Amino acid sequence: MAKKALVLGGTRFFGKHLVYALLDQGMAVTIATRGKTADPFGDQVKRLVFDRTNASSIKDVLTKETYDIVFDNIAYSAKDVENLLKHVSTQRYVVTSSMSVYPDLHPDMQERDFQPLEHDVRLAESDLLPYGEGKQTVETILAKCYPHVSATFVRFPYVIGREDYTKRFAFYLEKLVNQEPMAIDNAGSQMAFVDAVEAGRFLAFLGTSDYTGPINGASKGTISIEEVLNYGTSKTGYVPRFAADGAKGPYNGTPAYSINTSQADSIGFVFSALEDWIYQLCDWEINQALEKR
Repeated sequence: MAKKALVLGGTRFFGKHLVYALLDQGMAVTIATRGKTADPFGDQVKRLVFDRTNASSIKDVLTKETYDIVFDNIAYSAKDVENLLKHVSTQRYVVTSSMSVYPDLHPDMQERDFQPLEHDVRLAESDLLPYGEGKQTVETILAKCYPHVSATFVRFPYVIGREDYTKRFAFYLEKLVNQEPMAIDNAGSQMAFVDAVEAGRFLAFLGTSDYTGPINGASKGTISIEEVLNYGTSKTGYVPRFAADGAKGPYNGTPAYSINTSQADSIGFVFSALEDWIYQLCDWEINQALEKR
């Protein structure tokens, strides 16, 4: 009998690629969302509509079946985790965390650089906490209050890809093509990224692993916005325009950093090199911008 997986948030971006990877594994997949976004899975998945912020909704909707694995892409605070695990039991719990849990970004960030067991549990609602602090509380409550749960929390950097609804990476190439001024304060900062497809595959891989605790997930290597724009210039002939009163870069304020993925390597998942796919994404974003002109 196929294992049953529940995916919280699986209708867009890397969540979609997680579901595709689970289906490839032969999993019986149920996706639970607010029901506001259509998905492409047809009759391959079951669907549940629930309110993540409402404990009664979680109890009423998510306890009709039991699941071998829960993938939680939408846990933003310890309260989110508590509300879920009060009612839903599972053999395996894979939570999407973030590089934002690290107190400061720097080259060669490793899992030990943020230790959730060294922090106090905070049950504030997610809308009362900055994003990074909220993700810290997610990891902390799992580590301290649910040690019996086979849980892993995945620390991703900026996730990018063709379906990136945030358009943060696309911003730079769109402004270049449209010759619109940008205000960028970190053009030379080397930064880490991960491809949305590979992020989904990594989450699915962890569902079948027995690894617990924090784990980094990122493509190998880094790139700067300056390098992205230089590539864009080489492809289009357009030179970026900079101005103090220009549109602010979405990644402004992010220092140079890189993410060590040797832990992922050690359990059998080797991430691709950033250079193997980033320029293909740049080409696609450039073409998209040119078509809209």
